[in-house]
Amino acid sequence: MLVASLLILGCLIALASGRVPPVLAFAATLTLAGLLGVAPSSELLSGLSSTGVVTVAAMLVVAAGVVHTGIVSRATRRILGSASNLQQSLIRLLFPVGIASSLMNNTPIIAMTIPAAQELEQTRGIPARRVLMPIAFAAALGGTITLIGTSSNLLIASLADLGGVELNFFAFTPVAIPTFIVGIVLVILVVRRLIPKGPPIEVRALQWRVELPIAPRALLLNKTLASQGLASTRDFTAVTVMRATEEISTDERLQAGDVVVFQANADGVGELWGNPRFGQKEQRLYEVTLGAEATGNLGELNARDDMDVISARNATQALSETPAQAGELLYVTADAQSLVESVDGVAMVADVGNRAPQVAKTAKGVAILGVVVVVLMLGIFPTEWVASAGALAMLLFRVITPRAAFRALNWNLLGVLAGAVGLGAIATSSGLTDAIADWVTRTSGDSVAILVVLVAVVAVVLAAVVTTAAAVSMLVPIILAVSAILSVAPEPLLALLAVAACLSPAGSGWLGCRRRTTRGGRSWESFERRQPPPQYPVRPPAPITATHRVSRRRHPRLLLLLRRPPTTPRPSSKNSRTCTPRAFSVTRNSRRPRPKPSVSRGALDAPVSTGVNRN
Repeated sequence: MLVASLLILGCLIALASGRVPPVLAFAATLTLAGLLGVAPSSELLSGLSSTGVVTVAAMLVVAAGVVHTGIVSRATRRILGSASNLQQSLIRLLFPVGIASSLMNNTPIIAMTIPAAQELEQTRGIPARRVLMPIAFAAALGGTITLIGTSSNLLIASLADLGGVELNFFAFTPVAIPTFIVGIVLVILVVRRLIPKGPPIEVRALQWRVELPIAPRALLLNKTLASQGLASTRDFTAVTVMRATEEISTDERLQAGDVVVFQANADGVGELWGNPRFGQKEQRLYEVTLGAEATGNLGELNARDDMDVISARNATQALSETPAQAGELLYVTADAQSLVESVDGVAMVADVGNRAPQVAKTAKGVAILGVVVVVLMLGIFPTEWVASAGALAMLLFRVITPRAAFRALNWNLLGVLAGAVGLGAIATSSGLTDAIADWVTRTSGDSVAILVVLVAVVAVVLAAVVTTAAAVSMLVPIILAVSAILSVAPEPLLALLAVAACLSPAGSGWLGCRRRTTRGGRSWESFERRQPPPQYPVRPPAPITATHRVSRRRHPRLLLLLRRPPTTPRPSSKNSRTCTPRAFSVTRNSRRPRPKPSVSRGALDAPVSTGVNRN
């Protein structure tokens, strides 16, 4: 038991430090436990075949299929509607976001609400950070309502199943619903005081010409750009509409085949491409730099069937007539990066965006999610197989491609969940769980109220210090053992554990949503924008100073490099050395800092007014 306690304590310290990746901490702990024989290998590696891990993986694919249809972003924009202030926006949005998070993974839901929040900021002046942070909190709370809402719920169910306790679809609902309602009301009341407006946002020049065609089944058909909030924002402005060979006003109703011309910055290009209203092809967005071999005009690149040029920087005429020059930056769409790289004249390619939302697949995606939820509610089949069938249906009905499904799998999350199951096995096999359960029983006596307070406090503190998965893996076996000793039902305590872990600063979206979002997708906390690498101009060497004492015995080569030419007079002081070759000097005891070269960004979007970057 001592060895197991030390291993678990070391793992928790590594997780709390934040310097060790959680997957590495779990892997090292399980490896040492296996080598020392603390627990059988079958139990240590049981997380790889855990039903909870399998269900999480399958539901990630199902959620990715639903998000790919654009239904989340469209619904968010429609819900916001004519909201004119922050309170109206939160009242309309938080409850639907919480309900949606109870049926699918909340990370893509948060990511898909970012464009709508940005539009709200650009059109009505409501700071996006004041909308997105409450959304993250509502999504975290709403995820605890059902079994499939969050990965921690599924992990709790998987660990409880190993202990002989089966949790149904609504096992967490009696505790989660009141907490969700109270939490949302409090957020709406105090959000203005807790979340500041933030610094002023930098306005960038609209240097990109963007041409987007209106598809035959686009949502913009027979509608105006102004009615859909696409006429003018901070990141893009509609310039004209090309209908056949003539230009028409941007106030006209759009028809199939029209080409809308925008002036945008780099952020606006991505926002326009990700907008589901245009009915874009199912392709990915790439940033392309033309090489010295580029000839002709961009119309020749557009003639290809597998690639479309949608934007060019500083273009003053139609893209089809814009010359292809070396060093020119473009945004193109294609099925794969290899297709773009194979085009003559392309020097560099960077993947900058996901595939465009496919509105035509909305019915299939929503129907598959609905069937999965209904079957899980009825409890006819095991959860893991229902979720797997839903993921397979997304692929068979071509709602999502196999490559996109693979990208939807968060391998870091799955690794953490599998490691957490093994960590719980160490505590159970070594007898540590029973020892802690006996201490909790003696401390609480026969009082269920004290037991509830202990579970809530320990869950909040432990999830705040380490990861939610680690807290759950340690507390579920203890709750099951204590419930058996006191002869009480474990289901309410497990539901309390799920809600308490969500309410912790690290587990909730209020303060710790960084753990719930991924770098691969966009997060509410850092509206990151693609910027070109800074370009440093070539300058003559500047004088460099050294602050260390040179030793002849330890640094003979350095002395050889710093040796003065014969014509140079000796310095008057023994504490300074001057070297004229290569146009720099070295002074031993000088504290003058090394001069830094000035940076010429050569950015895609030069700022037109001074402000503070939101990053």
